[in-house]
Amino acid sequence: PLTARVMVNRIWQHHFGEGLVRSPNNFGKQGRPPTHPELLDYLADRFVADGWSVKAMHKMILLSRSYQLSSVEDAVDRALDPNNEDLWRYDRRRLDAEAIRDSLLAVSGTLDRTMPGSHPFPPTNTWNFTQHAPFQAVYETKHRSVYLMTQRQCRQPYLALFDGADANASTAERSTTTVPTQALFFLNDPFVHDQANKFAARILAATADDGARIGLAHRIAYGRPATLDETHAAEAYLRKYVQGLKEAGVSAEKQAAPAWASYARVLFAANEFIYID
Repeated sequence: PLTARVMVNRIWQHHFGEGLVRSPNNFGKQGRPPTHPELLDYLADRFVADGWSVKAMHKMILLSRSYQLSSVEDAVDRALDPNNEDLWRYDRRRLDAEAIRDSLLAVSGTLDRTMPGSHPFPPTNTWNFTQHAPFQAVYETKHRSVYLMTQRQCRQPYLALFDGADANASTAERSTTTVPTQALFFLNDPFVHDQANKFAARILAATADDGARIGLAHRIAYGRPATLDETHAAEAYLRKYVQGLKEAGVSAEKQAAPAWASYARVLFAANEFIYID
């Protein structure tokens, strides 16, 4: 059925960046034909047979060889299929805005996975909002980003920065921009600094050995151990940062936390943290 085909196409698009039908809002004659019609039909049939279970469809796709391929390119294959329609590699792509924020909360150990309550709106007797002076507020929360408040006349600043969907329009596919303010977010935003401080505290509390701390930081942030070169570079960075704190007159007992928080921001700002390879 069409409903199943549209749904599995959206799920596929979520994981691969492009759907099997690359016009997800148009499955009609004016839309683009599926790149793999048999695969689309198979997934739709399985979706229905599994009781329309979205979780089962996610699992099937994530366990597929196509999803587990590397994004490393091959010159011969690229010449034959430059748009990767045959899925000979994984298309490298950035995490969406919500996933980046949730990842920051997760690695710092502060992500609240429960469902939040209502937002603390101001008392009704103070409402003097107009079309030109609408209600605007940003409520900080440790819950997942899907629960961030969406306001009709102004986009949530963080979601707007990382190409979050506009709630006033149907957004079949999000654009992906790369702008300087995104890099500045990881350097200067108070939210990032807060998560970096908590991540540093988590690492410092785990072990007293700097090499083990670096390895643990990589396993938490990247899901892999640090290489020897990365360990040496991190140790040199931390020594230099601590030396700067000493020269600034910071006492010895207060040097570790800011040094490791700075290193945490380095890990956060790396492509490996925000891109899927």
